[in-house]
Amino acid sequence: METIMIIAVISIANILCFLFGAKIGQIVSKGEDIELPKMPSPKEAIDKYKDKKEQEKELERNKIIMENIDNYDGTPIGQKDVPR
Repeated sequence: METIMIIAVISIANILCFLFGAKIGQIVSKGEDIELPKMPSPKEAIDKYKDKKEQEKELERNKIIMENIDNYDGTPIGQKDVPR
């Protein structure tokens, strides 16, 4: 059974590679340039990651605040501490 799965996966990979190569070949035969997607620099990637983490922290903080508002009944029971 494992052998059949390996053969199937390799066959599908071969078909995809053929289709991708055919597409690239058609573009080149028309004389068009092939453009690669722009990769962000390491600094940009790190900055983007940090921004994403800050947004997640802010979203979690807002979620806790909204839960506290929903759970408020005039007493501190059921209230969660809001992270800074």
